[in-house]
Amino acid sequence: MYRDEVFSGLPYLLIGIGFGIVAGLLLAPRSGEELRQDVRRRATEGLDYINQQAEKFRDSTDKVVAKGKEWIDRQSQAVMETRKPHHEQI
Repeated sequence: MYRDEVFSGLPYLLIGIGFGIVAGLLLAPRSGEELRQDVRRRATEGLDYINQQAEKFRDSTDKVVAKGKEWIDRQSQAVMETRKPHHEQI
């Protein structure tokens, strides 16, 4: 349950961080060109970070799916073995 609470607030945290970065950049005393370059660089860094996290998430979900499939296969085999003696009797 705690994990669900943490992940439910994560999007709001990321949005807040994004707004804070943009506000900090816009309020910083820099020339327009420097500001645009800095925004571009930080946006690229942010996208790289998000892509890395998405890749980690994909990897972990792939592992969970694989384990789920293995579990289903084991349960299916157990059910089939349980049904075999019953079918042989009939």
